[in-house]
Amino acid sequence: MSKTKKVKTDKDRIRELSIELDIMNHMLAALVDVLERKGILTFEEWEREIKSKVEATAKTTRSFREVES
Repeated sequence: MSKTKKVKTDKDRIRELSIELDIMNHMLAALVDVLERKGILTFEEWEREIKSKVEATAKTTRSFREVES
């Protein structure tokens, strides 16, 4: 009996990535909520850190969209 491999379509891959991104978003939000409740981090500190990292990365790294094309 041969096993057939299901070929993933672009739509399937996009859906999987979307689900993974949603999960990561929920994980990050939960982590920040815990850190805020414990008084370890404020939302403003978190936003500043994100902005700093995005700006630094933009100067030194190509995005996946640039690599993809």
